[in-house]
Amino acid sequence: MMLKFIADENIPSQVVKVLREAGYEVATVGEAAHPGLKNDGLAKLSIQLKTIILTRDADFTHLRRSLTRKIKVVYIRLHGDPQSIAQHVLSNIHGCINILRYHNVVMLDHEGCHIL
Repeated sequence: MMLKFIADENIPSQVVKVLREAGYEVATVGEAAHPGLKNDGLAKLSIQLKTIILTRDADFTHLRRSLTRKIKVVYIRLHGDPQSIAQHVLSNIHGCINILRYHNVVMLDHEGCHIL
């Protein structure tokens, strides 16, 4: 299972920071490509780099099936203080990774990770 992530531009920098500090390899869209990369471009980049997409964009739950079958996405549906969001992501990311072994898209909310 791949443990590399690419963080969409809508992911708070605190999430990237805590995951990196915990030993996960996380690139931002700006680091891996360029700011403003469209969703299809990010999906294709994640396939090329073999990374899991971290996003707060619900559109990733409705991409073309041809792309959805090839990508892994953690759709983060959390609101509030960025540091609290980061801690919740860190506390639940392992569970999300386990679900992604069998599914392509999971949602992480205040209750934890769920299959979509």
